[in-house]
Amino acid sequence: MIAVGVDVHKRQCTVAMQREGGELRLLESMENTREGWQELLDQLPPEAEIALEVSTSGYFAMSVLEERGWRDRAHWVHTAGIDSLRKQKTDRLDARRLARKLSVSHQEPLPEAWFPPPEIRELRLRARQRCWLAVLRTQVKNRIQSLLQMHGLRSPASDLFGQAGRAWLAAQALPQATRESVDQLLVLHDFLSLEIQRAEAHLRAVEGQFPELARLRTIPGIGPILAPVIWSEIGRLERFGSARAFVNYTGLVPSLYESGEVSIQGGITRQGSTWLRWALVAAANGALLGLNEFARSYRRLRRKKIAPVAKAAVARSLASCVYGVLKSGGNYDPHRRRRQAAEYRQRRSLGAGQPGVAIGH
Repeated sequence: MIAVGVDVHKRQCTVAMQREGGELRLLESMENTREGWQELLDQLPPEAEIALEVSTSGYFAMSVLEERGWRDRAHWVHTAGIDSLRKQKTDRLDARRLARKLSVSHQEPLPEAWFPPPEIRELRLRARQRCWLAVLRTQVKNRIQSLLQMHGLRSPASDLFGQAGRAWLAAQALPQATRESVDQLLVLHDFLSLEIQRAEAHLRAVEGQFPELARLRTIPGIGPILAPVIWSEIGRLERFGSARAFVNYTGLVPSLYESGEVSIQGGITRQGSTWLRWALVAAANGALLGLNEFARSYRRLRRKKIAPVAKAAVARSLASCVYGVLKSGGNYDPHRRRRQAAEYRQRRSLGAGQPGVAIGH
């Protein structure tokens, strides 16, 4: 195998190639454009494989390689998997290390990231865009509330941005600078609300392409917005060998340090997809408002744990349910979930079996 390592940056790419005999040399740097990549691919033999680091520029490079038919021979490698030395880090060294790592990948597998297919990438972009717009709108709302608080004003309406709240806000005698700021923010709020509606319409339009979304919505707390976020971040369930592996990917499991007789348990690891973790926590908050096993589990945990820890435990349970629903291809069954929870509590009370994932800090 001819291994090619590419250190990708916004404008330039540094390329190193290692042949089967072990010869490692640098190629001429190229521009990170479609034309630049095409020139490189034209020089490479058909048995060559390419490794590049995970990054925004690497995302573009992977999409170009996919367009050119090199998807099966391209490897998107986590930066943490490259043994770069902090005191000796250059673009040329990184390219060489990528090439060397790729050349021995049959003995030591590369720590590769999953590059989604085009349809999942499109769904992921639409789902993230909707969430990002909602975050911006929340910031606008908080800014308006802050401006009112500076003048000791509090709306009597439950929703400041509803009809009654808007009428009350318009009647307030605010200083000119504050009034101008509030009016600007209200215009921005209305614009973002319209864009959020458009984004949600796009998500509803693609539901027919992904039957998994309907199954996810049967889980308490997961609705028409969180379902595409969760599924687009998962993309392919075969990437996870078990429910435990998937839950670990969410970053919702407690961190653990053990050495000898010392065992220290910390907060959640926060590894994996940030948007997936956010969606599961948001789903947990929604599930707590209903009458279901997750709400009952939360109330039990709150007897001993603080609220954030208990919510993280509920989010982990939701992650397990997400895996089970997608794995089985059926809808969420609350009776089955209740039986499994009862069996788990019985095993723990008897001290049998493997201990479950801890729920504390």
